[in-house]
Amino acid sequence: MLDLTYRVLAEKKPKVRQRIDELLDHDSLKVFEERWRTRTFAPRRTRVGGGDGSINHRRYRNLVIYAVNATAFVYDGGLSRCDAADIGILHPYYQVEERLHLYRAIYELKTALTVLDQVDLFLIDGSLLSDLKALKRLEMGLSKEAKQEVLELLPEIEGSSGPGIASARLMGRLSREEGFREKAGFLEYIEYLSCLEKLITAGIDKVVGISKSSTRSRLGGDLPDIAVYGEVTRRAGYSQPETEVVARRFPVYDELFRSLVFTVTNFRLEEGKEVYMLEIPREADEEEVTGILETIRSVSVGGYPYLLEKAHKEVVIKNSDMERIITGLGVIERTGREVLE
Repeated sequence: MLDLTYRVLAEKKPKVRQRIDELLDHDSLKVFEERWRTRTFAPRRTRVGGGDGSINHRRYRNLVIYAVNATAFVYDGGLSRCDAADIGILHPYYQVEERLHLYRAIYELKTALTVLDQVDLFLIDGSLLSDLKALKRLEMGLSKEAKQEVLELLPEIEGSSGPGIASARLMGRLSREEGFREKAGFLEYIEYLSCLEKLITAGIDKVVGISKSSTRSRLGGDLPDIAVYGEVTRRAGYSQPETEVVARRFPVYDELFRSLVFTVTNFRLEEGKEVYMLEIPREADEEEVTGILETIRSVSVGGYPYLLEKAHKEVVIKNSDMERIITGLGVIERTGREVLE
C-alpha cells in the first residue's frame, strides 16, 4: 500500500508545493507583518500558576472506562502543586468525546481554583473562548421540562467541594422516563459552566489562556493567525490586540458569559521561537498585555511557559497507562469488547 502512496507523492508533489507556496505568499500576508509589534520582553517576576489536565479512555460495547488527571503548579520562588485524579465509568454511553472533554476541563478548572489565591497570574492551557463557544451539542435534544429538571440540581452542583465530578454522583436523581442520557450530558455541561463561572468570578484579573494550536483566523486568511505570524515574522513581539465577545446564549450564568470581552493577541517571547495565542477574559490595553507577556516570559523556557510544559508532561495518560489501569481493574477483553467479571 505504501508503494502506491509514494507514487502518488511523486505525481502530486509539484501541485502540493505550489499550493503551499500560494498559502504562504508573503505579499498576500503583508497585513500580518504590519500588525506585528516587535518587542523584547524583560522578565517581570511575580507569583505565577499554570495547569493542565489529561484524560484517556477505553471503549467497550456498553460502557467507557476513563482515567483523568489534572495538576496546577504555583511558582513563587519555589514550586508547589495541587493534583487531582480519578478513574471511573462514563455512563450512559452518549456523546462520549464531548463528555470526556468536559470531565478533563472540570478537573482542570477545579485544581486551578484551589491555587488561585496563591498567584497573581494563572495560565490555562488552551482557549476559554473556544470552550464557551463549543459544546453546545450537549444542550440539544431536551424539552424545556427536561432541562428544568436538570437545572433544579444546580444549587447542589454549585455547593459541591473537592475535585470530583459532582454531576456523576447526582445523575441518579434524574428521571429515566424522558431522555436520560441527554439529561446526563446536560448536567455535566452545567457543572462545567459552574466551574468556569467560579474561576472567572474569582480570577478575572488573574486568569489567561495560552493556545499552541489555535485555529482562529480573524484577518480573513486561509490559515490560522498563529501559523501566519509564525511564517511572516521572526522577531520577538506580539500582534495588535483585538477584542472578541461571545454571542451565543447559555442555560446558566448567561449574563456573566455574554458580558465578557476577551482581549486576544498572538505573541513570540524569543526571536525565532514559536508563536502562541494569548487570551485575556477582559478588556486589556497594550500596556497590560505587554505586562502579562513580561510575566509569562519570567517563567518560560525556550519561548514557552515552563509551568504549562511541566504540567502537560506530568499529567498525560498514555495508552500504555490505560492498559495497566484496565489490567488493575481486572477487566477481561474479548472480541466485541464485552466487559466480563
